[in-house]
Amino acid sequence: AFGRLGHIFASKDVFDIQPDIITSAKGISSGYQPLSATIVSDDIFDVISAPGSHFFHGFTYSAHPVACAAGLKNLEIMEREDICGHIRKVGPIFEQTLHNLSDLELIGNVRGKGFMMCIESVANRETKAQLPDEVDAGGRIARACQKRGLIVRPLGHLNILSPTLTLTEQHIATIGETLRESVTEVMDDLTREGVWTR
Repeated sequence: AFGRLGHIFASKDVFDIQPDIITSAKGISSGYQPLSATIVSDDIFDVISAPGSHFFHGFTYSAHPVACAAGLKNLEIMEREDICGHIRKVGPIFEQTLHNLSDLELIGNVRGKGFMMCIESVANRETKAQLPDEVDAGGRIARACQKRGLIVRPLGHLNILSPTLTLTEQHIATIGETLRESVTEVMDDLTREGVWTR
């Protein structure tokens, strides 16, 4: 999650899991440069670095100095600006703002944590029955949001929200208002088209 749950790596701090291997990518450099990493536990490192072991790596595209410099600077900034602390503070506000959309009849579920959230559109809130794929509820909501200046990622009947790590409480309020207006517009359109009823 690279910061989105309020910790660089959420496995230990959020889920109480001590992984043997962690793979990470764009979060290291915030996407400014292509960069990824595979991080291994001491137990694995001891095996692959022991005398007589063979661990082949170091290809021509590996450890690119510019990408590594961007990653190091990004990590330095994240630490200096306490980005993870900021997310731990405002993440619950973002979660609650999205959960407040649950009163809209089209929203069957709001889930996620911190800055990794999702709203789910349904045909029936009680049964959680989905609208037909061709209705494109997620796409409609995304387009209605985009019209209002908000980009959300549609995935079938879902809308994924993974905002910038520097999101403010004012931004959160704007996102909540924009989503409410957009979902309401889509509900009105679907009702008018006769493909969904309240």
